[in-house]
Amino acid sequence: MASAGIDQVREWILAKHPDRESIEPDENLIESRLVDSLSFVELIYTIESAAGIEIDFESIDMQDLQTLSSIEKAFFVPARLP
Repeated sequence: MASAGIDQVREWILAKHPDRESIEPDENLIESRLVDSLSFVELIYTIESAAGIEIDFESIDMQDLQTLSSIEKAFFVPARLP
């Protein structure tokens, strides 16, 4: 079950691509051009708003932003304590 935050990110991406009805969790958002260089910063702000956090641009790991699954894991799933 997806978190409400990742649903907001998905909805934002789909709003920018009205020709699309869905996005697979493991679809590469950059390679498929769902997120391009012009919308990348807006994606970060969307994640920040949905997650209620501030993302440090200097410490962004691009692997965390490639798919909805990786975004959810990096920003919406709480870290589990050992």
